[in-house]
Amino acid sequence: MKNIAASIPLLLALAALGVRAQTNYIFAQKVVEEIKAAHPEITGLELAANKPGKGCQTIAATEAKEIGQKCDKDELTARKTNKPFVEQEKTEFDVTLPLHDSAGRIIATAGMDFKLEAGRTKETVVQEALKIGAELERRLTSESDLFRPAQ
Repeated sequence: MKNIAASIPLLLALAALGVRAQTNYIFAQKVVEEIKAAHPEITGLELAANKPGKGCQTIAATEAKEIGQKCDKDELTARKTNKPFVEQEKTEFDVTLPLHDSAGRIIATAGMDFKLEAGRTKETVVQEALKIGAELERRLTSESDLFRPAQ
């Protein structure tokens, strides 16, 4: 009983840290992780949006180091043209497409990586990316959805 009583302050402190960590865990990050798990055909996924006071940057990603990076040519081109932007790199295709709210306004971009494989072309990866993008749009229906705390 003595050991349990001595552990209570530590358990309370850890619980408080967990609550604080969860409040920083935005819904967009939860959706990114769930979509990536459901789609083994993509090797990476990131969402970029205009963050209040910070401009366009990556707000959620399968690689933590990507979060907070400023938008580059991929995201800016997809936003400006309202069309997918595709690059073929050495080992993969990188597809970035705009995501829209229910009124058709661009709320974010989604960048997806697809391994180079036999039969995979720019056209086929765009079709795959558009299907995944539609899933993202069904889950993230407004700009406020992106930043709300995940449950």
